Amino acid sequence: MPGAGDYRAVAFDYDGTLTDGGRMSAETAAALAALRHAGYRLILVSGRRLERIRAACSRLDLFDEIILENGAVSFCPATGREELIAPPLDAGFLAELCREIPQAELFTGRSMLATGAEHADRIRAAMGRGGYRLDIIGCGERVLVLPEGVDKGSGLAHALERLGLRGDQVIVVGDEANDLALFGLGGLGVAVGNAAPQLKAAADLVMSGEGGQSVRKLIGLLLAGRL
Repeated sequence: MPGAGDYRAVAFDYDGTLTDGGRMSAETAAALAALRHAGYRLILVSGRRLERIRAACSRLDLFDEIILENGAVSFCPATGREELIAPPLDAGFLAELCREIPQAELFTGRSMLATGAEHADRIRAAMGRGGYRLDIIGCGERVLVLPEGVDKGSGLAHALERLGLRGDQVIVVGDEANDLALFGLGGLGVAVGNAAPQLKAAADLVMSGEGGQSVRKLIGLLLAGRL
């Protein structure tokens, strides 16, 4: 683990981490702006699709790089460039899944599919029949289906390469099980106070409070030189 002052970037999950009541508050945005002004590079790593994160967050300009669809898509706010960094969603698998669970609500992106966690076993059955090389990742009450090896960690690795940084130079902050992949890459893993038990168990640091309040406390420690 790097010593105090060695971190150069912070990567944040969005929902449940930067948010209070589903939105990022003006107070949290101001704390992020102060952190960026202090010289930290800021990275957002979310399971949302680009259109959904744009609708939810009006301050994407605070981030140097944004990773979406749980590691499958890269977006640069400064240039507006969106890049698919994983294989696209397999149309054959999607058709198979619609036959397997016709009643399920499926949320599809460019590479990721999300649906209720109760459908996980039937998704695995569809994957097995077709021989699809996919991973199922738990995320609260949902599961995310992505190409094999694609997760938030692989997405963050892409962002760090673009920024010229190493994994041990980044603090990662999250709240759900799909953020465990970030902990495997970052130099310091931080769980917000409302994080899932398995994430707290894997974290180097668990903040008090919830969501944006936890993040603001973390930023206070960083700006005070205490991390």
